[in-house]
Amino acid sequence: MCVICRQRFLKTDLLRYTLTPEGCLALDEDKTRPGRGWYVCEQESCKTRLARFRPAKRRAGRKKHERKEN
Repeated sequence: MCVICRQRFLKTDLLRYTLTPEGCLALDEDKTRPGRGWYVCEQESCKTRLARFRPAKRRAGRKKHERKEN
C-alpha cells in the first residue's frame, strides 16, 4: 500500500524508502535494506508529497506507556 495515497498495489510496483543513519529518506532500489520501509507508488503527486513525509518525527513524539502495578 502506498503510504501517501493509501491505494493498494503489487509490492513490485511500489518504490521502497528507508531512513538513513542521518534520518533522511532514501530510495531502497533493491528493497533489501534492514529496518522499517515505506512504500510509495509511482504517481507524480505521491512522489511530491513524499518530500514532506517525515516518519522519524512521528516516532520521536511517542512516549512509552508505563504499566501500572497493583
